[in-house]
Amino acid sequence: MTLPKAVVENRQDQKRREKERMKNGRSELWREGLREVYDIFYLPDGSLRHTLDLIRPEGQEKLPVIIEIHGGGYIACEKNINRLHARAFAQQGFAVVNGDYTLHPEADFVAELRELAAIVDWVGENAERYGLDAERVYMSGDSAGGHLVLLYAMLQGNRSFQEKICVMPGRCAIRAAAPTCPAFSLSGGGVAGAALAMLLPLMYPEGVEPDYLETFDVLRLIPESEYPPLIITTTPADELLYEEDLILEKALAESGRPYRFCSWPEKANKLGHVFNVLFPELEESREANRAIADYFRAQG
Repeated sequence: MTLPKAVVENRQDQKRREKERMKNGRSELWREGLREVYDIFYLPDGSLRHTLDLIRPEGQEKLPVIIEIHGGGYIACEKNINRLHARAFAQQGFAVVNGDYTLHPEADFVAELRELAAIVDWVGENAERYGLDAERVYMSGDSAGGHLVLLYAMLQGNRSFQEKICVMPGRCAIRAAAPTCPAFSLSGGGVAGAALAMLLPLMYPEGVEPDYLETFDVLRLIPESEYPPLIITTTPADELLYEEDLILEKALAESGRPYRFCSWPEKANKLGHVFNVLFPELEESREANRAIADYFRAQG
């Protein structure tokens, strides 16, 4: 398909920003003691969007698994942007599957959720080969990736949602999920609503029905889903989605299911949207990522 010019420009801009972010040796942070295997196909179609990286401590012991899903406003970025975050988890004793997926507008939420299920299946199918504990699988995602992770969590425990979109969860159960500064809806007001108003024509160049968007509204899915424990990471310094995530926290509290809402204030450093993913070396980011890892371990 022919991509809208704004999508192409956005992806180019994101690559430029990522190159700038990784200057001065940052790309080598935390590699010591880790084994990294890049661009493993989880679907056999030759698409680089259907690849994952495996990052884990050296050794042969079976490790719990975190599936990492990157953000990028639904239309941009790739798994490389989350490599440092994946290493931060690996240094805490996890095997991290850093997955890519097809972006909008080439795909939609249905296709993306099928791809997440395929990544989960890959973990189950390759557990013995790579020393993965398929009984302890968790999922982490940021921003738009956080929306996908939330949707997958709802999908796992919502048969009517599965039947409506014709997607089944993967063979391994996700024991807990960690959305960071997540989006969770394609409607709303405020700063997030204004951003989405600009994104929607890029995500769906031929238009999209409001009923379709409501299908993927996490607030609608929460009351009817048996979702796994969630830990939400955010900061008041996130000018894009913090106010939205307070709405999400209220909905989770009303649901009565287990969750933790972690709002990290600025201390020694300036924070912002997905701070612990983009800059995991910061003091506040280290604390946030340790809290996620501890929460996952607490789920068994």
